Amino acid sequence: MNRAKQTYERLKGPVATIDVAFFEDGSVDYEGSRRYAQWVGEQGIPILLLTYGSSEFADLTEDEIFQLTAEVGEANAGRSLFIASTGWWKPAKCREFLRHADQVGADAVKVQIMPWHPKTRDVLVGFFDQLESAADIPLLLWGYAPPQFPVEVAAELAKRPHIIGMKNDGDPFYDYYDLVRATRDQDFAVISAGQMRNFAFGYQIGSPAYLCTIADTRPDLSLEFYAHLVAGRYDEAWQMVFRYEEALFHLVTGPVLQSQWLSYRKYVHELHGLFTNNAAMPTSPSLTAEQKQVAREGLEKIFGPITKVV
Repeated sequence: MNRAKQTYERLKGPVATIDVAFFEDGSVDYEGSRRYAQWVGEQGIPILLLTYGSSEFADLTEDEIFQLTAEVGEANAGRSLFIASTGWWKPAKCREFLRHADQVGADAVKVQIMPWHPKTRDVLVGFFDQLESAADIPLLLWGYAPPQFPVEVAAELAKRPHIIGMKNDGDPFYDYYDLVRATRDQDFAVISAGQMRNFAFGYQIGSPAYLCTIADTRPDLSLEFYAHLVAGRYDEAWQMVFRYEEALFHLVTGPVLQSQWLSYRKYVHELHGLFTNNAAMPTSPSLTAEQKQVAREGLEKIFGPITKVV
């Protein structure tokens, strides 16, 4: 079995995105991100992902993205499937990054084309043409909307043996389902970009993996949810959506936390002892004392006691 096929076969189950730890001055705390990557992998999460939004690429330099990739690769040590991601770069810089990621322990790279480029066949296929033979590492597409990544282009690229999947950040239902159905005859994994409820539907038509909203808080529950779907226990899976995910959404989108998802996630890492603070990107505020109190009380009501893990 070749490398691309082997990697594709491992694209199953919950995905944990790698959050970036920052010091108060805005510099990257690589050790904090390493601790989180190592811990979540040790809990059995099968896939780790560096990605534009959750990993805050907009506030990282090219050098920081390169170093963060190396740090996560070393901390993971082959434990989980590790998917790195490019920045919004020219093909030449992407080629350089593919070689780097391949050398520092990444198993695949999600190629993130600048979303302001026209989403035409010529642009998208032409971009991947320029990445051919840069490195042996398998690639994933990135679907960002609006507008939707053209389904017919995704289906065409899915026929290339080294392109093994796609993260869908487009419509969580229609785009997601169209992409799954259009590529199901290929070794190509369409990954749900988030929410257990979306994956509960997507899994049944062929989507094998999903970014899980609770993987950073209770990795065991994200694995339990996936096991229910694999076994066809859909009622049990939906009960987990209502008990955990629905309650978490009400907490974080409520009047106190005001949808500060990144700061909330980092506060979880702080409570676990993985991060030294809950600082998000330098342009985003940390949680106030009141927000921390509401977050902790809410988290423990939903998930049980939150204790240090290191």
